[in-house]
Amino acid sequence: MPSKLQEALDRELQRYVTDNPKSRAMQERAERSLPGGDSRNSIWWAPFPTYVVKGEGSKLHDIDGHARIDMINNMTTLILGHSHPAVVKAVAAQAAQGLSFPAPSELVVRWAEILVDRVPSLDKVRFVNSGTEGTLNAIRAARAFTGKDKIAKFEGGYHGAHDDVAVSVDPPMAKAGDPKAPNSVADYLGVPKKSPELTIVMPYNDLEASSALIEKHAHELAAVIVEPVIGRLGMVPADTEFLAGLRDLTRRLGIVLIFDEVIALRVARGGAQERFGVIPDMTAMGKIIGGGLPVGGFGGRADIMELFSPKTGPKVKHAGTFNGNPMTAAAGVATLEALTPEVYRRLDEMGERVRKKLSSLIKDREAPMGVTGVASLFALQFTTTPIRDYRAVQTTDRTLQRLMFIGLLNEGYAVSPACAGNVSSVLTEKEADGFVAAVGRVLDRAGYA
Repeated sequence: MPSKLQEALDRELQRYVTDNPKSRAMQERAERSLPGGDSRNSIWWAPFPTYVVKGEGSKLHDIDGHARIDMINNMTTLILGHSHPAVVKAVAAQAAQGLSFPAPSELVVRWAEILVDRVPSLDKVRFVNSGTEGTLNAIRAARAFTGKDKIAKFEGGYHGAHDDVAVSVDPPMAKAGDPKAPNSVADYLGVPKKSPELTIVMPYNDLEASSALIEKHAHELAAVIVEPVIGRLGMVPADTEFLAGLRDLTRRLGIVLIFDEVIALRVARGGAQERFGVIPDMTAMGKIIGGGLPVGGFGGRADIMELFSPKTGPKVKHAGTFNGNPMTAAAGVATLEALTPEVYRRLDEMGERVRKKLSSLIKDREAPMGVTGVASLFALQFTTTPIRDYRAVQTTDRTLQRLMFIGLLNEGYAVSPACAGNVSSVLTEKEADGFVAAVGRVLDRAGYA
């Protein structure tokens, strides 16, 4: 017999299917030309995703005529919301001048100057087209600089879709091993056997255990890569002492410390490294730096980045038809210039407003849930266990999580399938409070009235 929670989920799913017939039909059409109807796993969910036709400010409009408040903003990318006038104007102006060139442009120089000025670790920067490419090239630089091959990453940390980081992002507990010294587990078929062998996995926010592993493998480690705010666990910030300890240890051992700030860069004008006061050797970036267009970046110490200089080699080759393309540069410059200290202050205030009100609601309803996040980032957690690392996330009630995700879509709010989100600069207090109220209504229907 299904549980009451499963019955509530079934009702949410039935409402969703009934209310979104055009999206359902589009999914069926998509499956004829795309595997599973999908070209990006992070935006697919069962029974089918909604198909969007327009983004405007804080809202998403879909083919079934629904307007939803966007609380995920293309997985944290659209920090200014959809179709921000300054970004649209900049992209339109550049499109009239040309979409891409076989030569650099002044816009790319301006783009780089802004990032080097704002992000403490960046002496020099290079552009790519995805966060995956950003982390890949930062790791490659570390290997070239140190002459060593292995890297260390943290269990549950996602650093893109290249082989050596597709390790222990979501390992099954039967294979995960000792929580203090986790096994290195390939995440899916197609990852070469060498990748887990080249990747040391450590527990997040556990400096003592991680330090022991780093010391043990120091002679073969090129880099330690870490998200200062770990996205897949629910926008969980690292302890400042944890990051500072990694910084001190890697500096002493001659290991390159890489911050993956693809998500975390939005938590302050100079990224998480500015907020936490810990400066890595290299930083990988993406999402907000491209203003909504495909983008990635990596940069850091001048002596490491010199490996890429065409004037002296380059010792590490790095090309790409659309690296630093003028369209993305235009959107990126417009976005970064709009992100003033005042805008960041408001993003912080709105993020804190959402987290506090969610926490109060959960406490009042006595729901087995929690809230995590920092600055403009937040996530609903479906467990009473405090979330600090990957193992704690394994206590999540997946039925309640899915019920909340589908229920919020039914209520007119879009979050990630894991119920993580973020606020944009155009989100109003009324919309933020409406989101919290919508969570309350879903909890009502789940039996937590």
